[in-house]
Amino acid sequence: MKKKIILALASLAFLFSVYYYWQNRYVELRPVVPRQDLHRSIFFYETFHNQLFKIADSSEIPRYYYKNIQYVLKRQCQDYIVKNGVIYIKYKYMNDMEMIWNHTTKTSNLDWFKSQRDMDSANGDTKEKEELDRIIKGFKQK
Repeated sequence: MKKKIILALASLAFLFSVYYYWQNRYVELRPVVPRQDLHRSIFFYETFHNQLFKIADSSEIPRYYYKNIQYVLKRQCQDYIVKNGVIYIKYKYMNDMEMIWNHTTKTSNLDWFKSQRDMDSANGDTKEKEELDRIIKGFKQK
């Protein structure tokens, strides 16, 4: 009886550690866009909301995505790693396509960057304000 309890606890600990590792491993960040070809009703929207989004093709990626995504991730307090120019985020975040879509749209939203600059100006954060001024200037040049 004691062996069965110990075996059951060890199995649970092992399964929990595998699940924890799986959710916290780093995967490549890819831009997400809304799915336009979904012509059916979605049941249990709260559970299956990832059906509404898809990984973006190269023609669908916003213009400033690769230029601004690191700043957006840093500003939204998302853990990320850059290896060989590729950005990696935790799997549990990449699995939330609605949040990734939110980050994708922010990379090309001039109003969002202006609001962040105004917030930094009010808080007296001159370093972040200078970086935002550089990003906003990049929007206006093209």
